[in-house]
Amino acid sequence: MIANKFANLGPGDAATWPPFAGHPHDPRTPDPDDDDATADVINDVRQFLNMAEVAAAKGDWKKAKQALVEARLSLEELVGVEP
Repeated sequence: MIANKFANLGPGDAATWPPFAGHPHDPRTPDPDDDDATADVINDVRQFLNMAEVAAAKGDWKKAKQALVEARLSLEELVGVEP
């Protein structure tokens, strides 16, 4: 191949990229499927549990209980309530 000013391949060209490895900043990464809220609910519940733990360590039982209630409501919204 003879390189000319229109066909110079360099490290920024797609033809020289390594195989796709799933890195989130790779422009070849497919758009995430936003239909599934499971990951968001898990993050929310984790946050509520952390808040409950901190509140309990400080002796604020009312705030700890409220954070646990919020975590439960988030889970119930995702999976439903069992009869």
